[in-house]
Amino acid sequence: MIRAVATDIDGTLTVSRNNYKLAIEAIKAIRLLEEHGIPVILISGNALPIVVGLSRYIGTSGPVLGENGCVIFYKGRKYYVTRETARNVAEIVYKELKDYVIYSWQNSYREIDYALDIRKEHSKNSGFIISKINEILHERGIMSIKVLFSGFATHLVPKSCGKAEGLKFASKLLGVSLDEILGVGDGLNDVELLETVGFPATVSNADPELKKIAKYVASKPSGAGFSEIVERILSGRLG
Repeated sequence: MIRAVATDIDGTLTVSRNNYKLAIEAIKAIRLLEEHGIPVILISGNALPIVVGLSRYIGTSGPVLGENGCVIFYKGRKYYVTRETARNVAEIVYKELKDYVIYSWQNSYREIDYALDIRKEHSKNSGFIISKINEILHERGIMSIKVLFSGFATHLVPKSCGKAEGLKFASKLLGVSLDEILGVGDGLNDVELLETVGFPATVSNADPELKKIAKYVASKPSGAGFSEIVERILSGRLG
């Protein structure tokens, strides 16, 4: 039985994977879940204030997870999955690769996970840039940080946290088991989210790695696909 839904935002609740506009049908679907007593957990690589703002105006009641699950806000209180931070490592990487990346404006609001946006002229070279970042970490003996790519930004995240660890923490706050959570994502940074929940699902335009994990792949992309998944939950055809 599905007692909660955990969802990524960018590429999952948006109109597509390459813009920031929320899909109206996805917002309506979230509100339907909430009306049926199924709390929605937002989990994103965005800074926590952004995700909390979205939660408030969309109308979700579950824990809110920012910074790829490293920081959580629930019922007026903030929780940290770890106290480690990637701040200094992000500064090192930026100095080495400033011709390729930009220090994200969101870093002013981050505490654990730090993001580097890929410059537009190098947007098609994300694989090369990620490999260079991993090379820098290896050369400097930095073993405590992992590199994630959301499709929008490159994230430097302490290995002691992430969407899996964040969701484990959030499930305890909410009082539901991981087996009772349906998770939805679209990008590579959502792999651990889908691997952690009892009901992994994804949208039609998700990365192939997620489709291999998912128990259900929507026939529609992004926000429309999320809405399709919710319709199946509420009609009893999923979970």
